[in-house]
Amino acid sequence: MIIRHNGLILAFDVDWDTKRSIVFLRGIMDLIDAVKVGWLQLLNIGPNGIKELTLGINTYFLADIKLGDIAHINEYVIRRLRDLGINGVIMHAVTGRENLNGVAKLSRDLGIDIFLLISMSSGGELYDLNLDYNVKLGTELGIAGFVVPATKPSIIRRVRSMVGNNYQLLSPGVGVQGGKPGCATASGADFEIVGRSIINSESPREVTLSILSAIKDPRC
Repeated sequence: MIIRHNGLILAFDVDWDTKRSIVFLRGIMDLIDAVKVGWLQLLNIGPNGIKELTLGINTYFLADIKLGDIAHINEYVIRRLRDLGINGVIMHAVTGRENLNGVAKLSRDLGIDIFLLISMSSGGELYDLNLDYNVKLGTELGIAGFVVPATKPSIIRRVRSMVGNNYQLLSPGVGVQGGKPGCATASGADFEIVGRSIINSESPREVTLSILSAIKDPRC
């Protein structure tokens, strides 16, 4: 599970080298609870660069690769990500029970958290039509939590009402995609995920502090 101090996760989707990334992160690490990395970093700096990043910054790293393959591929990827210092992985719920059962158990054994993507911050109508099934699937698999979009507060409230306080809800889409800072928290999310609003700012620390102020006094 991600330890909550401030309720903010940085979506660190950049094509920077490792050195620049570490310098940037050290400037705001005391303000965020986790760093979400994904395909931009993996394709740009490679697995060794990811490992250098996780070794250089002492925080929770969430791999947003939206893993959704057949069972043995999923399990291989989880093992490799663990070796790179990753603490949690976002997976597609639509992968289905057969392809999630084994990886859910393996992840628990390895100490890796699985967060199921059950609604997209833009589009994703097929997900929303199958929301109840995917939430039920996640709870039966014993995952750590769910990814629910800040752009859809009603979805956050619905999922929170279904899972209670036993699962962490992570909400991307705050800022550039239209989610209002604080609204996801007010709707029941544990963490708001913000990327470009912070990364592209001339004053990342000041912007982060402003977002934290909204999270601490959440409202829609």
